[in-house]
Amino acid sequence: MLTGAMLGLIQQTGMDIVVLTEELDEQEFFASRLTRQETLRLLGVMAYTARDLPAQVREQLPEIDWAAWAALPDALLRPNAHPLRIWVAARELAPRTVQQLIDYRRAVPELFSLAPPQRI
Repeated sequence: MLTGAMLGLIQQTGMDIVVLTEELDEQEFFASRLTRQETLRLLGVMAYTARDLPAQVREQLPEIDWAAWAALPDALLRPNAHPLRIWVAARELAPRTVQQLIDYRRAVPELFSLAPPQRI
């Protein structure tokens, strides 16, 4: 149940990032203080939620770049020192992760369930 909520949070947060950044180029993104700050916050939510997923869940979703998510918090601490990593995370990593979660939801829906497991 908790896993389903966490995966749903990652997916929804990723969609929010897509909406925030979809019509911006790199220069516009970094010039927009509000959009940049909100995107950084959302990337942090995704990265820390991904980190807190149980390892066996991450192993069941091997197409997702868990290593990239694990490395992202370091860049988020000093985003001005890592603009390319931030931009790639917002424009490539987050949308790709959202699409992969959509695909996995079809393939292994039980991971995304919000209902408690049934006991027999």
